[in-house]
Order: sequence, then structure tokens, then C-alpha cells
Amino acid sequence: MRNCLLFIFLILLGSCNYNSNVLFRSDKDFAFAHDSLNKVVDYRISPYDKLSINVYTNNGSRMMDVMAGVSSGESNNVVGGQTAGSPTQGTKVDADGNVRLPLVGDVMLKGMTTSEAEKIIEDRFSKFYVEPFVQVNVVNKRVVIFTGSGGGGEVINLLNEKTTVIEAIAMAGGIGDKGKAKSARLIRKEGDNFKIYHIDLSSLDGLNGGHMTVAANDIIYFDQVKGYTRSLTTDLSTIVGLLTSVIFIYEIFLKNQ
Repeated sequence: MRNCLLFIFLILLGSCNYNSNVLFRSDKDFAFAHDSLNKVVDYRISPYDKLSINVYTNNGSRMMDVMAGVSSGESNNVVGGQTAGSPTQGTKVDADGNVRLPLVGDVMLKGMTTSEAEKIIEDRFSKFYVEPFVQVNVVNKRVVIFTGSGGGGEVINLLNEKTTVIEAIAMAGGIGDKGKAKSARLIRKEGDNFKIYHIDLSSLDGLNGGHMTVAANDIIYFDQVKGYTRSLTTDLSTIVGLLTSVIFIYEIFLKNQ
């Protein structure tokens, strides 16, 4: 019987999982990246991106009128039939990297920055309009943040070209109750590889890291405070309860012999 109980105990103990929801584990001697993140990374348009594209004639003169508060009954934004100054946010990049625009048809934008895309579209529309002026923005740029609240995360849309780590964390609601301020990670994909940066926000010395600029598709992750004590208490309570039940049933069995 003793061997049987010991066997059951080992099985139950082996089935216990502590901090099983922790993501992106790394070794203690993991080599983090150390190059500067303070530079703004120019985003390059990718398939399935969603773009805001405005096209104006006369080098954007009507757009300037609208910005200055001068009303006009004429529409001078030739994409989507919008009035001047109103963004068209429904232009999607297809799987091949093209966008389909009125009059000019498909335009290849894959791998271009927004500035490069604007010049290409201006050139294409110059065949139909006098001095076209184009504005292109990527409206689906985002970062993913795991704040340390269990396994939960937030997807944050990047509205500004330069959003810092601290701003992104604030948009996600701050550091979670289990998150370790001194152990944040920024994960960034460059080509086919990932760079992982360590950021310490637990003191004023870590503000430089907090003011790093995030890029689209970055992942910000906070290590969690280890919950061994809480998990161990819960699991041991379960084990003790099961062992008590086994002993009780065994004693009944012996009495009936």
C-alpha cells in the first residue's frame, strides 16, 4: 500500500505545471541585442496592409484650402470620390503587393516606404491630372504587448510615426500585476531573424530604454513574477485531497475484508 501511495504521489506531483502560461522563455545567459532602437524605422508596405490614400490635383492646393478653413463645393480628392482632406482608408494591398486605384489600375507598392509609394502614385496620376499630390499612410500598423497579466495580451494600433515603448505600454493599460518592470523584452523581426532587446523600467536609469521607438509588428513582453508558492499551494492541496480519498477508500476496503 505504501508503495502504491508513493507511486500515486509521484504521478500527481509530475503532473503539476508551474507558470505554464509563461511565454518566450530564455536562458539566463541569453545574449540580448544592444544596438540602438532610438532611430525611427521606416515601415515598408507589405501584402494585406490597409492603406489610407489621398490624391489631390494642382499640387495639393485644394487640400491647403480645406486645412485653412476655406470651403469649396468641389471635390479635389480623386481616390474614392472623397472630399478634399478626407482620408480613404479602404485601400488594401493584395497578396502580390499591388493596390488597385481609379484610372491607373494596379500599382506595385510592396517593399516601399510611404514616401516612395507617394512618388510612384503621383507619377501614375500625372497622366490624368495636373501636378497630383499624394498622401499615403498605413493604417494597420500595430504592436503586440504582453503586460504580465497572466497570459493576456493587447494589440495596439500605432497612430504616430514615432511611438515610444512607454507610450505603447501606457496604451495597453500599463504593466500587469504579475509583470516585472525590470525585465521587459522588445522582440523585433528583421528579415528572417528576430532581435530581442532587454529593457529595465524599474528605475530612472531605465528611461532611455523606455524612450526607444517601437516599430510595426514589434512584440513587447514582460517577464512574470514567478508564482511557485501560489501554484505549489494549490497543487499540494489537490494532491492531499486525492491522497486522503485514496486512504479512506483503502481503509473501507480493509474493513470489509
